[in-house]
Amino acid sequence: MTKALLWLLLVAAMGLGASGARAEDAAGALYVRTDSDSTTVISPRIRANKTLGESTQVDATYAADIWTSASVDIRASASVRPVTEQRDEVDLGLRHELGDVHLRGSYRFSSEHDYTSHGVTVGGAIDVAQNAATIDLSLHVFADTVGQSGNPSFERALTTLDGALSYTQVLDPVMFLSLTYEVAHNRGYQSSPYRYVGVGGTGFGCVGASYCLPEYVPSERTRHALALLLRRALSEALSLGLNYRLYFDDWGLTSHTVLLDAGFNLSAQMLLSLKYRFHTQGAVTFYQPVYARIDTNQHRTRDRELSELTYQRAGAELEHRFDVGERSKLSATLAVSGNFYNYADFKGLDQVTALEISAGLLFQN
Repeated sequence: MTKALLWLLLVAAMGLGASGARAEDAAGALYVRTDSDSTTVISPRIRANKTLGESTQVDATYAADIWTSASVDIRASASVRPVTEQRDEVDLGLRHELGDVHLRGSYRFSSEHDYTSHGVTVGGAIDVAQNAATIDLSLHVFADTVGQSGNPSFERALTTLDGALSYTQVLDPVMFLSLTYEVAHNRGYQSSPYRYVGVGGTGFGCVGASYCLPEYVPSERTRHALALLLRRALSEALSLGLNYRLYFDDWGLTSHTVLLDAGFNLSAQMLLSLKYRFHTQGAVTFYQPVYARIDTNQHRTRDRELSELTYQRAGAELEHRFDVGERSKLSATLAVSGNFYNYADFKGLDQVTALEISAGLLFQN
């Protein structure tokens, strides 16, 4: 599927219901990230939503990721030139309400020069206990094809099945609690066709190694996650939120993530959010910082995201809402965050700092 078809899908979705439908909202955003590992990411995004009749909504989103990198992974492969790539994605969604039942479905397609992905999501939510609680179930299926630049004969399949069940309960007029369980199963090619593991040497990829082997990880992976969200309004101007997530999988990786955030209503039109996130994880069982010797059938990786690490993120987001005419509204947001990664056992890189900036506009009619 080509980029031209991506645009065709988006245009077709934007035209759905053109007769008798009214635009509910349209949004655009731009995200920029740059870090100390010589990587820059620019991601524009546009979205439009329409209402069909009284209880059905359709929306379409286009997003792109353009990144340039001369990261440690590229340098470890003995490449001296930075890499520039672009990923394009289209999402088409449909939502329908049947009283207290909310149904939804979506299709996602993304493409880059060496990777394509098709994804289907179906889900539904039901309000119970006189709308004091909500039960939500969603199922996802993704079918991906992994390629390799410069090697047209390289083609590997990856399938992902994912399901999530959540329960949200209003505890009192100013506080609610949400519990979520998610399980996912990956089957197929999960290595990187560009990542090589050096045997011997210093452990810095192929540089100085006796010889190099392609990364080789298990073809199946089952992931589990449990999450708890608690939010309370302390006053009309201040609310606090706490989110904790426990993750574990059959590769031996376990992680803990805590997110704290505070929302301040500076005025009737302006909201300030302050957020702090802390993440810590161990390594998968087959990760080693240096492979002194190895069997060719042994699982091996140099993926730093599978090593022991901690991650901290602190940021602020400011949203301002404007009235446009009698019915329409315009919201403008600006978010800035700083990120710090610390790698406890990864050769060639101890830490990475990153700056993220995003800005967006949302028009509601």
